[in-house]
Amino acid sequence: MDERSTKHQIEILKVLSDANEPIGSTRIVGALAAMGVNMNGRTVRFHLQRMDEDGLTDKISRRMGRIITEKGKRELESAEIVQRMRFVVSRIDSMCYDMSFDITKGSGSVVLNFSLVNASRIDQAVDEIERAFDAGLGMGRLVMARGPGEAVGPERVPEGMIGIGTVCNVTINGILLKMGIPVTSRYGCLLRMEGREPLYFTQLVEYTGITVDPLDMFIKAGMTSVHAVARGGAGVVGASFREIPANAGRSFDAVHKRIERAGMAGVLAVGKPNQPLFNVPVDEGTIGIAVVGGLNPVAAAHETGCATSNTALHSLVDFSELRDYHELRDLVKNL
Repeated sequence: MDERSTKHQIEILKVLSDANEPIGSTRIVGALAAMGVNMNGRTVRFHLQRMDEDGLTDKISRRMGRIITEKGKRELESAEIVQRMRFVVSRIDSMCYDMSFDITKGSGSVVLNFSLVNASRIDQAVDEIERAFDAGLGMGRLVMARGPGEAVGPERVPEGMIGIGTVCNVTINGILLKMGIPVTSRYGCLLRMEGREPLYFTQLVEYTGITVDPLDMFIKAGMTSVHAVARGGAGVVGASFREIPANAGRSFDAVHKRIERAGMAGVLAVGKPNQPLFNVPVDEGTIGIAVVGGLNPVAAAHETGCATSNTALHSLVDFSELRDYHELRDLVKNL
């Protein structure tokens, strides 16, 4: 079956799933139109017949119409997972393109991660966040704090919660892109560190095969130990694995120095052309780069009992709204 026919069938399955009762082709055409999908009755009936044959739909009667079967629900779920996977990858690319930060001027928008912490645990959370930044485990040194009712991007901070914003490491992609250096985001990772020195990756998750941000997933699963590394011990922290063209190596070094001066240092290690980095191979003609996870400081708080709700790639925020993490405690007190 061609891609267009598959897309039509998924759209029809979505309508049947939402209906929760048998419906006929006329109602399906109307529901599709409400979704912005233009499909005539003849085309709908054609696909319904095909889906009956494949066991995706079941015709109750000519008058009542059809329902989605369990097989059809599984087919729809698989299709939606693929769509979400594409969404995550495309969101990385689109936010890199949309951010306006100019490294030469030190102004413009950057990509923000946003986390919610219970106000009753905020003092402890700030302790852990500061310690992680002190250890160089965050994306540079910049943060944001917002109180209940204040808006950040598409949402408002709920009552009883404090919002903490950290710079997303995808910001580095956007800066490099605007300086003419293409970047490929390959993996979300867990990186083993001892004595604050990076050793090797313990987990690699391809960005093209996930429906959520890898570091958020690792935090929820209790797989990080940022707080231990921040105290000088051994543990694993969130990171990302990127690739840049080998012939852009010198340009990258110059841009990275500017990024550090802007307060957004986050590169943990840079490999050599065509050579593995921490035993992870790279494509021919590229250089591997390990970048620290922007949510690491919040992960340290989460690990020590301050439950967090995290959203990576949350929104774009003007660089001028960010403050040095040493100011975080005062920012929180003044909310």
